[in-house]
Amino acid sequence: MKRCISMVSIAVGLSWMAVPALAAEVGAAMPPVAERAQLPAWPEPAAVLHVAPDGSDEAAGTADAPFATLERARDALRALKKEGRLTQGGATVLIHGGRYRIHQTFALTAEDSGEASAPIRYEAAAGETPVFSGGIRIEGFEPVTDEAVLTRLPEEARGKVVQADLARYGIGELKPLRLGGFNSGLGFTTHPVMELFFNGEPMTLARWPNEGFVQVVDVPVKDGHTIHGMEGSKTGRLIYEGERPARWKGEPAVLLYGYWFFGWADSYERVASIDTEKREFGLEEPYAGYGYRAGAPYYALNLLSEIDMPGEWYLDRAAGVLYFYPPADLSGAAVELSVIDFPFVQADNVSHTAFRGLAWELGGANGVEIRGGNQCLIAGCTVRRCGGDGIVVAGGNSHTLLGCDVYSMGRGGVLVSGGDRKTLTPGNHLVENCEIYELSRIDHTYTPAVLLTGVGNRVARNCLHDIASSALRVGGNDHVIELNEIHDVVRESDDQGGADMWGNATFRGNVYRYNYWHHIGNQTNPTEAPDCGQAGIRLDDAISGTRIHGNVFHRAAAGKLGFGGVQIHGGKDNLVDNNVFVECMAAISFSAWGDGRWREFVAQAMESPEIEPELYLNRYPELERLAEDHDVNTLARNLVLNCGEFIRRDSQRGILLDNIITTTDAALTRDGRLELQALAPFLSEHGLAPIPFGEIGLYASATRPQTP
Repeated sequence: MKRCISMVSIAVGLSWMAVPALAAEVGAAMPPVAERAQLPAWPEPAAVLHVAPDGSDEAAGTADAPFATLERARDALRALKKEGRLTQGGATVLIHGGRYRIHQTFALTAEDSGEASAPIRYEAAAGETPVFSGGIRIEGFEPVTDEAVLTRLPEEARGKVVQADLARYGIGELKPLRLGGFNSGLGFTTHPVMELFFNGEPMTLARWPNEGFVQVVDVPVKDGHTIHGMEGSKTGRLIYEGERPARWKGEPAVLLYGYWFFGWADSYERVASIDTEKREFGLEEPYAGYGYRAGAPYYALNLLSEIDMPGEWYLDRAAGVLYFYPPADLSGAAVELSVIDFPFVQADNVSHTAFRGLAWELGGANGVEIRGGNQCLIAGCTVRRCGGDGIVVAGGNSHTLLGCDVYSMGRGGVLVSGGDRKTLTPGNHLVENCEIYELSRIDHTYTPAVLLTGVGNRVARNCLHDIASSALRVGGNDHVIELNEIHDVVRESDDQGGADMWGNATFRGNVYRYNYWHHIGNQTNPTEAPDCGQAGIRLDDAISGTRIHGNVFHRAAAGKLGFGGVQIHGGKDNLVDNNVFVECMAAISFSAWGDGRWREFVAQAMESPEIEPELYLNRYPELERLAEDHDVNTLARNLVLNCGEFIRRDSQRGILLDNIITTTDAALTRDGRLELQALAPFLSEHGLAPIPFGEIGLYASATRPQTP
């Protein structure tokens, strides 16, 4: 294969083999980006109802006599529909500003749907911000005086930890603390949890060590368990180092959080016993899915005896007493505990219904769930400070999330699934102009800002940032991810990307274009940690037929083994073209599979019951040669500026066309941030297609929420 690469000019390379079908797209103009989404031109409503915090469900629902709850407004709309009074224009429920304490899920079903000409709208009154809260404000903290408790507290914290009796708040019996994680035997799902917040900031469930991890010394049960040649144990017994766990013997519900076998598979394990002579933890079943191995990083939490730092807290569930080491003066501070263990909103098979300008906060579970239905809209809304996922869209068609904020979540931001993979029918869901950030507080891995599955959905013009793991997790076909800014993600997880795809060679037709990926992974010392790697976009385990066009990658590669801004693990037919890589450890990295492993992996791919083979061959002609040309991907007309390497782990199987690898002394950054417009002259000089820098990321809009 002829592969000519120049460090200062255009590199021209042509393969001796037949160019895959996807490579034929090189140089083809991309379709223009869509116009910014607009709110629907809603008709004048046939009915307007009012809800206010000081209202009454015995009232008439008028501006002067508002209802108190959404449930009462919903029931009034049901009655109006039965009377035939909403056939033209639909209805609006105007929700006035203030705080609404939530005691049950606001449930909607198909009977609560609107129609295209008669939509149902739940929206904030003009200039007002309704906040639906699943939490309580804790007041009246008192000094700890119980000698038994003081004895358990670290000496340095005595006199600084305060307590509050939760019985006065009518919470009732407190459920045991159960947490999961990707590797958990309890299942990778939302496990409702109570959390404490101080002036809106999440506090730390008392832990040891206060920062970072310690390591498992050994696994005493040698049961022959190995994965990828690494030895471990399927039995939950762990040898620890030091004397610290001796302090925990009286603790009723010690949890260990760790990456027990792989740096991308986390879970919480409940301690059943502590043998201080053997220095051994015995864990409760079910055990972590991949088992345990020596050297695994972990920390302990949910420990009254470890409240030794400002911001730490502990809940004695049997006594109903909250213990807290406040980070600042309590006078005038808002100390809040999330309480509810159910979603705020659940809409099942609901259509033509909108939520606008509302805020939901302090829930222990997911925020809003939309399942089935079509053409629902969530615009200018906020979901924050919850223990689960922010907004779940499961199935249905043409739902839109527009101008929303989702942040401070225990798990992920937005989960979107729509479309039919078997028939390649698109879901047409849209996530646009949303800021989604500060996620993965509880479950650290595979809880991204956007989890996207199905067929034919779009994620555009969002800002996704500050996440322990990926910003996007994508599966399925024909999705478009464009014009997003993604930064400060993959901050803890190993073997991940800012966008991550995995495991199916028939996931095809996905496009990443005009996104700005920066400060991905460990940028403090990118060549030293983590052990494997972190990338901007990672196509893992046979992901193929993906186009990555017109993206900017700035400081988007890290790891000892090392990933590039784009990392391809075993896939083929991927086209990486017209991108800009700046100050990356490597622009592109590969983990080649070879012919044997590839053929074995894809041998049954076209026989999967999830797809219709004839339809797929018609849509993606390159599938005719799926088993052939392993590890052949096309890198074309990319600009590589001031990067350590162009290609890491080059398999010599790729097709290289007109890539520019160069250096420059030009000032491209300000305060560590890339000046995108400064790249335009480089694109023009080297004949690359322009990138719409001004369209990337959030934009001013009437739907952007105003945070109270």
